[in-house]
Amino acid sequence: MKKELAKKILAELVSFKTESTKGTDYEECAKFIADSLSKIGFETNIVSEKTPDGKIHPNVIAEKKGKKSDGAILYAAHFDVVPPGEGWDTDPWNLSERDGKLYGRGASDDKGAIAAFIAAMTDFTPEVTAKAVFVCDEEIGGQHGMGFVTKKVRSWFSDVKFVWLADSSVEFIANGSSGVLGGEVIVHGIGSHAGTPYKAKNPVHMLIDFLKELKEYEKIALEKKSNANAPPDCPYEKVPRRFSITILSAGHKTNIIPNVAKAGFDLRFLPEESSSEAKKDFEKFFNGVVEKTGIKAELNFLYGHEGYIQPLTEAVVQFRRFAEKHFDIKGFAACLGGNDAVYLAKLGLTVIGFGPIEEDTRIHMPNEFIRIETLEKIINLINDIFTKS
Repeated sequence: MKKELAKKILAELVSFKTESTKGTDYEECAKFIADSLSKIGFETNIVSEKTPDGKIHPNVIAEKKGKKSDGAILYAAHFDVVPPGEGWDTDPWNLSERDGKLYGRGASDDKGAIAAFIAAMTDFTPEVTAKAVFVCDEEIGGQHGMGFVTKKVRSWFSDVKFVWLADSSVEFIANGSSGVLGGEVIVHGIGSHAGTPYKAKNPVHMLIDFLKELKEYEKIALEKKSNANAPPDCPYEKVPRRFSITILSAGHKTNIIPNVAKAGFDLRFLPEESSSEAKKDFEKFFNGVVEKTGIKAELNFLYGHEGYIQPLTEAVVQFRRFAEKHFDIKGFAACLGGNDAVYLAKLGLTVIGFGPIEEDTRIHMPNEFIRIETLEKIINLINDIFTKS
């Protein structure tokens, strides 16, 4: 059964430690995906970028000719993952099964989607040409992943009728996604032995005072709303801006007052906004906090990418009809997270987000999983889309 094949493939994929922050096992994972697709009739190519730090960023593109010659459907997902973190009940790099669920880092975000595609395409000739792009670095903005591929082999996308981006939820059809800006706030002080705090200018204390004021941006951000619907589990009807302080970092020993304290933040802006617009608005607020507190904090934007919004074209509506045969769809909405769709949308392509991520599958958290039932349904939907579209 294709379900069992998908489980076997997913176990292999999960075993590769493809953390986007490290790039370990990137090449091995890409080769496994390319080889697996080659064995089932795909023409494959690994499109890699080597960055100045010597790191290789491999991405897989593949194509299997269909019976029709009127264009292709592109299936897209990413194989990089966030670090596993602490708190797992099982080994995050060893797929385990329990109560109808498969546990492992990347099981639902996005390696389950890749496994489903390979399994679905095994012993299967699509009516419409099937293309696939499986990329790295999505979790850190996608510049060397989908961003690189869409520039390097732009012409390869020219016959694509629409893109099925599987880095998404099964609860709604995604016709947009939020933009992302990640950054840091740095406060410099004067360190000393903790026994002589009067000799220091403690940056930790200053950062605490600064963040008390900066946190108010969370409320201000929520006041700005998109025209796009929010996902079903969101407390807001429309997608809002969101701001979160996510990292605190200072010192290395309890009896030393450090010289520097840092805070990391995540800013999600509206699908139809530009990153420059979001930056400008946040910088204005940040400078106001500097003026109010008298604390000379430094602001750095570290990464980010634009959002996108997709009109409800006939392809999008038709995709929903197919998906409703297998899933309980709650309408159209824009994703609260960012994804690689922005690079594909820049090519003028219709991008439809739908994948095996569910509200409780614990993506980016310990004990991430994918339901076996959902995996099987995705396989069946892939067969439908590539035979009936």
